[in-house]
Amino acid sequence: MSNFNNGAIGEIGYGQEKSVEHNVELLISDGTDVTHFIELLGDMSDPRDNRGKRHELSFVLAVTTMAIMSGKNHVSEIHRYIRNKIKWLRKIFDRPNVEPISRAQLPRILDIVDWEELNAVIEEFFSVTVENINGEWIAIDGKVLRGTITDNDNAHENEQITIAIGHKSQQIFFQRKMSGAKSSEVTVVRKLLKETWLQRAKVTLDPLHANPTTLETINQSGGKYIVQIKKNQPTLFEMFGDMAQEEKAIGSTKTVENSRGRLEEREGRFFPLKDMEFDARWNQSDFQTLIAVDRTTEKIKKKEITKERSYYVSNVELEGHQPKTLTDVEEELFTAIREHWHVESNNYIRDTTFKEDYVKTKNKNQGQILSLLRTVAINTIRKTNPKNFKEAIDSLCDSQEVLTSVLLKFNFLRSWI
Repeated sequence: MSNFNNGAIGEIGYGQEKSVEHNVELLISDGTDVTHFIELLGDMSDPRDNRGKRHELSFVLAVTTMAIMSGKNHVSEIHRYIRNKIKWLRKIFDRPNVEPISRAQLPRILDIVDWEELNAVIEEFFSVTVENINGEWIAIDGKVLRGTITDNDNAHENEQITIAIGHKSQQIFFQRKMSGAKSSEVTVVRKLLKETWLQRAKVTLDPLHANPTTLETINQSGGKYIVQIKKNQPTLFEMFGDMAQEEKAIGSTKTVENSRGRLEEREGRFFPLKDMEFDARWNQSDFQTLIAVDRTTEKIKKKEITKERSYYVSNVELEGHQPKTLTDVEEELFTAIREHWHVESNNYIRDTTFKEDYVKTKNKNQGQILSLLRTVAINTIRKTNPKNFKEAIDSLCDSQEVLTSVLLKFNFLRSWI
């Protein structure tokens, strides 16, 4: 069997950064009695009449995910992938008589999939708990599915998703769908927090979620939060601005980066809030720490310099209160603020590598189903610790052995070979 392509897919292990050439033989599952993704898909309800039904729903969803993992994003590309790989697919799925699905039928089947049921299957398959993420901070943010926009004049009615993604692992732990205006994200996130263990985790949030109800939910459940404060909360914004301008910070930290022709300096300053008085509606949010972040960016060639200041509030209490001494808590908060924007890296991969914004779908549910399957593809590839996401996809596309090995290792498929 062949090796991974120049280390594009690294040594397997949750949270590892090391990436080396790795024999495919080492990836084969050890035979442990586990539930496989294909089996969970098989338990889903299928609204189609059994008479004349030629393709199992589980097979269609699984091979569509495999096509996405191999860089096939548009429905026509997915259809051609299934057609061209049908002999191999018959073998690895132990379906000797299955025929390629037609181009016309593929989107129809995707249209009728129950989103809630598929999402539940995906959450069960990856089954991450707050106890086994080792205190990892999780970013919660929304994203527009631009491929579902059919009328630019009514773009606010397009489909959206909300995802919860680990800062370090960049695994997507939860996904929720949204329809309508951006403001619906607030309600969706509150429901997500209450329905899952996220309310007990460490989460970073954008300014849209700087409201008492959301922050109280996290704080009262024992979770930790960092949320940016902007002018949508004018009283807090003014109060924190005055504090950052007039008060002496009890700690600070600074980073300097030189990348892509830009020199960026970030300084975080920390202020305790325990003895501050806030409006009664914030009482259960338990504000403990203000972090003021000053960012100075210089475009080296153009000699252009920009400066901006942003404010973040957290219910994490500072340690020690000793000026000029950087504590582990301060370092953790500063790093979490920076890494919240790793969610944008995930969005970039979804849009540039998997063409999420460019795959046009006439049916909104089809767009949401394909988005869920992209999440399965991304999470599975992430587990291989790729050096380069595009190279990893190329490896999966170029070698049936490599793709099969990964699918078996991570219990996507059961071995029939």
